[in-house]
Amino acid sequence: MEKRGSSRYMTTMDPGLSWTLALTLAMLFAASAAMKLADLREFAAAVENYRILPAAWSSPAAWIIPAIESSAAVGLLVPSVQQRAAAILAVMVGMFTAAVAINLARGRRQIDCGCFGPAFRQTLSGWLIVRNLILIAAAIGVAFPIASRPMASIDLVTIVCGAATLMMLYLSMNYILANAPWIRQLERIDA
Repeated sequence: MEKRGSSRYMTTMDPGLSWTLALTLAMLFAASAAMKLADLREFAAAVENYRILPAAWSSPAAWIIPAIESSAAVGLLVPSVQQRAAAILAVMVGMFTAAVAINLARGRRQIDCGCFGPAFRQTLSGWLIVRNLILIAAAIGVAFPIASRPMASIDLVTIVCGAATLMMLYLSMNYILANAPWIRQLERIDA
């Protein structure tokens, strides 16, 4: 009888899928970090508005968060640290999700999530939690051991096209989330 830790019970991820998720997350978090760094003062205000950290910690957090995001984005593309970078992102997005959930529980929906800095404002909602859980699942997927199989040139095409498609789906979903309050307001006016 095999032990639980044996390879029979180990879950592995196909390298094509793992690299597709890794490239998507790397693009996403590199863009997120760049947009936050573009206006650190505004992002610090978004961090402070969550009312989770003491106000004096908002400016340092506004530097630390995009630094971690950009470092992890690069790490996702380096095989030797890819799994650790994915785990760091999963934990960080988990912390962001907790902050959103705390503010939703407080009834504070009309604050900017700060997800993409001041370039892309959106208010808090339960859908942000769902979106973040999807990001956490993707990061956990990258953190799984990769199955050993030879990669062909078609894998590279699949990875790049898959990552571009996932990124477009993510951006579309984010656009809908960001504009949902305005759409509801227009529906009320139209009714």
